[in-house]
Amino acid sequence: MADGRASVRSIFFGTSSVHVTDGMSGILVDGFFSRPSLLRIALGRPIAPDGGRIRDALSRGGIESLDALFVAHSHYDHVMDSPEIVKGVGGVLFGSKSTVNVGRGAGLGEQEMRHISDGDKYAFGDFTVQVLEGVHSPGDRYPGSIDEPLVPPAKASAYRTGSCYSFLVGHPTGTVLVHPSANFVPNKFHGLDVDVLYLGIGALGVQSAQFQDDYWHHTVEAARPDLIIPVHWDDFGRSLSKNLRPMPRILDNFAKTKKLLERKSAESGIPVRFQEPYEAITLFS
Repeated sequence: MADGRASVRSIFFGTSSVHVTDGMSGILVDGFFSRPSLLRIALGRPIAPDGGRIRDALSRGGIESLDALFVAHSHYDHVMDSPEIVKGVGGVLFGSKSTVNVGRGAGLGEQEMRHISDGDKYAFGDFTVQVLEGVHSPGDRYPGSIDEPLVPPAKASAYRTGSCYSFLVGHPTGTVLVHPSANFVPNKFHGLDVDVLYLGIGALGVQSAQFQDDYWHHTVEAARPDLIIPVHWDDFGRSLSKNLRPMPRILDNFAKTKKLLERKSAESGIPVRFQEPYEAITLFS
């Protein structure tokens, strides 16, 4: 960079798992690498972190250490692997009271976890992370909270939402907003003016046209990004060792969402870029 600071890179791991690093400090949002099959989930069978898949993803993504792991909400596809990742590469687990109870059930010590609230701001080296509380996308399958330590294996339905967050990651070289859930709080992001927006689009294709327009207005138009990278669009019951594919049509309409993004991108002039798993990109070039 012109000022001599290290460039900031990101790596995407499917779902809404995003690693951001400047080579000195590292932050992970929603580390979820086990990805048990959707059939197993549908049959109500217990699930648990897969140590082999977690280690493989960390290795392939080049994550040897972490400063922090921020969890957007406490569904299994966001939180289940998080305590094991902290055990493996260090850092502190940040999340709702429900997320902290997942950490407790996995054996994390209280000093390895932090309960977060709307507006909280944390610093890690040259990074800052601001917590922005929001709402889950429409059709939340597992609402409620986790009120006692959750010990795996457990059914997916035990991983209840808890509070829902987005994370504004700042750095001297730029700003990135990670927004995992395809819903909005009116005016929450007004005036943020970010460089990169990781935009949750899960189940957006089955919402009404009015909801889609309102979502774009209160996220993209409010945050004014230079680049949009969609997240939470892929079939998270499919191993990361295989190519990503959209969620099954019974759960979402990815083709409709893709057309929406193409149209909105053309109208606004904001490019949309799908990031491949394990692909490292420079965020603020």
